[in-house]
Amino acid sequence: MGNMTGDGIHASGAEATGEASEEATSGCDCKEDAGAFYVFDEQGNLVDTGAPAPPLPVPSFGPMLPVPPPVLSPPFPPPITARACPISTLDGSWLVEFAPQGGPASPVFPLTHIRGPMRIEVGAASLRISGDIYARRMPFAPNGPVAPGPPRAMPWYPQLPMTQYVWYFRSTGCTYAAGQLQFTFERRLWDRAARTFTATDAGRMTLTCRRPLGLGPRITRLRPMTGSATIGGRTYHVTATKTSTMYRGCAVEVDAMTNRQWPATASMCTGAAVGFRSVYATAGWEVQVTVDDTALPEDPQLSVPELQTLIAGHETPATDPSQWRMWLLVGSAQGTLFGLMFDDDAAPREGAVGFADPQFGNDPTIAPFARNQPLGAVPLAFLRTLVHEAGHALNLFHPKHDVHAPPIGTSIMNQTGDVMGFATTANPYPCNATLEFDDHSRTSLIHAPDPQVRPGWLNFGWGHGSLSSGLPEPVDADGLRNIEEAADLRLDLVLPASIVVGEYVIAEVTLTNAGDAPREVTTLLNLSEGDLQLRRQTPDGRLDQVRDIVVGCGPRPLVTLAPGESLTGRAQVFYTSVGHTFTAPGQHLVEAELDGGDGLTVVRSGPVRVQVRMPVSEAEQAIADATLDRGVGRALALGDFVVDEAAQEKLTAVAEGHADSDTGAACALVLANSLARPLSGREEEAARPAQPEAARRYLDLAVQGRSAQRVAELATTVASSVDKDAPVVEQALTRMRRARKGAADMERAEAVVADFSRAGSRRA
Repeated sequence: MGNMTGDGIHASGAEATGEASEEATSGCDCKEDAGAFYVFDEQGNLVDTGAPAPPLPVPSFGPMLPVPPPVLSPPFPPPITARACPISTLDGSWLVEFAPQGGPASPVFPLTHIRGPMRIEVGAASLRISGDIYARRMPFAPNGPVAPGPPRAMPWYPQLPMTQYVWYFRSTGCTYAAGQLQFTFERRLWDRAARTFTATDAGRMTLTCRRPLGLGPRITRLRPMTGSATIGGRTYHVTATKTSTMYRGCAVEVDAMTNRQWPATASMCTGAAVGFRSVYATAGWEVQVTVDDTALPEDPQLSVPELQTLIAGHETPATDPSQWRMWLLVGSAQGTLFGLMFDDDAAPREGAVGFADPQFGNDPTIAPFARNQPLGAVPLAFLRTLVHEAGHALNLFHPKHDVHAPPIGTSIMNQTGDVMGFATTANPYPCNATLEFDDHSRTSLIHAPDPQVRPGWLNFGWGHGSLSSGLPEPVDADGLRNIEEAADLRLDLVLPASIVVGEYVIAEVTLTNAGDAPREVTTLLNLSEGDLQLRRQTPDGRLDQVRDIVVGCGPRPLVTLAPGESLTGRAQVFYTSVGHTFTAPGQHLVEAELDGGDGLTVVRSGPVRVQVRMPVSEAEQAIADATLDRGVGRALALGDFVVDEAAQEKLTAVAEGHADSDTGAACALVLANSLARPLSGREEEAARPAQPEAARRYLDLAVQGRSAQRVAELATTVASSVDKDAPVVEQALTRMRRARKGAADMERAEAVVADFSRAGSRRA
């Protein structure tokens, strides 16, 4: 595939000599016409051709520095030794570099190298531009600054150190005529300490694309584009060097368990061949897949902590920390889940897994060749699962959970349950699956900021909370969310009315058939498998979506509720996709939303008010000091501290020092769950041996002085909802039976455990 990373400013091979093949098929259906004048609006859509040159508008959003509109006088004709590039030539990835006028050693920016990837997407009737800019101080050499780096062979993708990231931009209006590209752009400034965009302004850029004459109809000599930019009141020289006809790239390492196969290619039901690389190529991504270890010991019940130790022990160490990379595991089973994006450690979203062993049923809407077959024996279905999970690693959402609300359908990022819901006997699953990304997911892959997309940078969900993420879709008259609400269902949400920062928190949701007829509904009343989510408004008015840190995908189990019948599910909301959920003092408003089970309707709870206050007592402060640690938060979310010894120490301090509090009991149950079983490591070596005596001691701490029902609620929420075999659930129930809890209390506890087993259970 070529080198996908680089800090160099020159290309080699075709680009170094200026030669490039012009075989692009996109490009406004435009012929090479020096008189054509193309105008594109803020969304990049073509609004005019062949018209007089109007000025580009300056965007009217947000605080910005004053930037005058570019003056689009008729462009100068190209010299007779060169001709204007066809608009299709612009399509692809570019290395863009900025130098302040007056030279790079000016007093304003002494020896600062400002550069980054710029993506120009030329469609049939559109032109969109986005880019990510990185800055570094250039080192000195005896005779001047050190050269930026060696030449690169095309194709390659500028992938630069995260610590050098400074801003993101996207076009807000473009014109192209006679080889001259002009556009205004919105710029979002990056705060490295806060790890977020904190300010917005605007700028404009002009670039000229020329090629010499006389090199034949298909081979041209493409020079770097040059021009100028006005940013922050200053003017810069700009050079843009094309690096690829695609937009982004990522290295993918695949490991597989024994007797499980990576589906490199699959046949569509039409007979067409498709592969992991070709699917991502439809979104302008070049992925380099390397199948490495294919003999990992099989494990029919991998827990999330075990998956995280697997990636740590089996992922090939990076030779270039700037390179975009992810790890995919072809695993055996985790219940009947099809796949997980499980990685949420210090370098999140680098790992995902597809499970080969879950078996399809015999439903007539399942294709005959897939009925009663394991997922891994149906390459088309397994390939879709792996592409989907990799999409989560690239921070793509299920369409129904994206704030932009792209339509629910059969494209890649739709949940498997939704795609199966659209299957018919005439067009069964997986034949009905579309092995392409929906328009919004494709746009996010191409144009969303690097911190949002790159694996290993920011947690899953970052950047999806507002319309400013990447390049937003236009919103029609129906508004952002136009899914119909189910009139025959009721959803009730229960949260504590008052919470102390650092306190363990449980949310309880109850789904009731409020209609007059039986109703099929989903059983996935948990926050990790996509049907249920919480929406939260913080005291400062910010809106966000709250989900589990683990993203599980698979078919949707349904159950029929009789009129008046209910289902209940519980989830910890102490540490979620937003981090520690309740850390801001003041009033939070939370509501639950659940897919109705048909993929077409939702049911929402009413808003619940939660008052959050800071710790005041010595005990409350001690608990908060320990539990607000990120490692402790992750341990409470996964039900396991994995191999984080610092988190284990803090969990132990809270469990032993504050056993009278529910937070202390929750920490004790995490320790009991962790120590009750060994944690698999590389090869046959255990990353953490089981310590059954210590596990029993912590279980005793949690049970002491509590009702059986409350212990069951704590045990079933510290256990990950995708880990149905978590030992703490059954062991807590057994321990409470020995403690001779009251019959009515035990009956309620057993009902809580039954809710946990059913909510999200995909076992036959």
